[in-house]
Amino acid sequence: MADEVTAKDPERLSAVLAQIYPQARCELLVRDPWDLLVAAILSARTSDIQVNRVMAVLCEHFCGPEAYASLDHRTLAKVIAKVPLFQQKARAIVEAARRVMTHHRGKVPDTMKELSALPGVGRKTAAVVLGNAFGIPAIAADIHVQRIVRRLGWIDREHAVDAERAIAKRFPPHYWIELCHRLIRLGREHCRPINPKCATCPFMGACPKNGVGESR
Repeated sequence: MADEVTAKDPERLSAVLAQIYPQARCELLVRDPWDLLVAAILSARTSDIQVNRVMAVLCEHFCGPEAYASLDHRTLAKVIAKVPLFQQKARAIVEAARRVMTHHRGKVPDTMKELSALPGVGRKTAAVVLGNAFGIPAIAADIHVQRIVRRLGWIDREHAVDAERAIAKRFPPHYWIELCHRLIRLGREHCRPINPKCATCPFMGACPKNGVGESR
């Protein structure tokens, strides 16, 4: 199956990923677009498992941007203290909530431009919300996606915008959401940053392994 795949055959690569990870999806457990935005902000430099634990606590006490907008960021920081950068993230979430209330009538916006204008929201976070809350094609080029795309030889460095462009060049928009979920699974299980499991990777014979073995 994967032996027939090469890095120059992205459509076939996508088909193999779909066979291996047919149920790949966003693993953040949320109720609505606002919760997803909060979870996506929290997810930087930590695992989805840890974010889900914190979100479970948040959902017991706060519902929607209006509730968050009324908070002092120091109060929120105490609740999310188990995630990295919790003080910065608390400030960003409270400020994002206030902007959603004042600029978007309490509704999470559904465009890349408007989402990216919110405090604490970059293109990757915006793409997560667009794709998973609204079903709008977007490329969530997280660290796993960047690493795999580089090792395939599609980009020269691990960089979110470069990875986004490389994927957009090779795949039509209706592929993007599920493709990123599957690449993330591949990155977690096989294409790890250190000691990647190349021997068991389904693309062992197809990947040029650019950057594998480099010190970080």
